[in-house]
Amino acid sequence: MMDQTTLAVFFGMMFLGVALMALLGTSVYYLFKGIKHIWLKRLGPAIYYLLTGDAQALLRRKGAA
Repeated sequence: MMDQTTLAVFFGMMFLGVALMALLGTSVYYLFKGIKHIWLKRLGPAIYYLLTGDAQALLRRKGAA
């Protein structure tokens, strides 16, 4: 049987591990969303234009003349 100090350390480390996994998962999720946004909104159409010459694929910016 484990004593009280060992149990406290075990559950403390377990709690920190869960918190670290949640933080890592959240960070990876938002990093993926940012990379996806940059790719789909900026780089994707630009590369498609360079390959095909289709200027209609480029995004129209609001306020641009």
